[in-house]
Amino acid sequence: METAVVLLVLLSALLHASWNAFLHLSDDRVWLLGIMSIPYLVVSSVGVAVLPLPAPASWPYIAASVVLEFAYCLSLIRAYRSGDFGQIYPIARGLSPLLVFLGALVFAHEALKPLAAAGVALVSAGIVSLAFRRGMRFSGESVPFALLTGLFIASYSVVDGIGARLAGNGFSYVMWVYLLWNVPQFLLVWHWRGGAAGLFGSRAQRPQVFKGMLAGVLALVAYALVIEAFRYLPIAMVSALRELSSIFAVLIGWLFMHETLSRRRIVACALVTVGAVLIRL
Repeated sequence: METAVVLLVLLSALLHASWNAFLHLSDDRVWLLGIMSIPYLVVSSVGVAVLPLPAPASWPYIAASVVLEFAYCLSLIRAYRSGDFGQIYPIARGLSPLLVFLGALVFAHEALKPLAAAGVALVSAGIVSLAFRRGMRFSGESVPFALLTGLFIASYSVVDGIGARLAGNGFSYVMWVYLLWNVPQFLLVWHWRGGAAGLFGSRAQRPQVFKGMLAGVLALVAYALVIEAFRYLPIAMVSALRELSSIFAVLIGWLFMHETLSRRRIVACALVTVGAVLIRL
């Protein structure tokens, strides 16, 4: 069972890197988040109708997660405005495993064994090191928002790890989070982009709308898998394994965005891989 859950988390990592690449490549990231909200709203509306209500104890966590997810999206958009995908993504994702480890220890009373804790540290170090490249200047505008994004990631991960367990059904929990988070997000983008004409008219041709919908599907499946994994594995372990998405992000940047795959980045990916192996052991 544990091996199957780990494999699902790794699939989630691949899906997560993929939808972030869509977001980075978009000329209008606010518009893309609005389009991404549509699959979320459709799936979550069905989910809350057919699944049992989450247990009462989980509702404060659902409310907190909604706020944190919305803030995470705004922070991520701002970070990508002027930052390189291969720099911003590792900074944001690399901080979260260590922060989640500390948060899970304090709030969920989860302590990893020394080998796993060392693996978490290696994963974080390897991911953050992906952002450092010779001759590359850090964006003074984007890096602070990348750091803030990492803080939001860690916060909603700990909140959701505890909330999903209290809910009794991980999918019920995530469906309510998706619904309550994406309704205001979609309405804001609808308002900012001038209604249907701005979302689906001349601004958004059919191929772009399709890409936005696909990004939304990838994102909702990715995190639904993580929420379910939280019910079976320690929160810090799931978070660290999910951040293997940074390796996928490097490969996506290299294959599709013509970003450099240097020796330094290969070593960083090796560190992340060794950390993941230690966690698994």
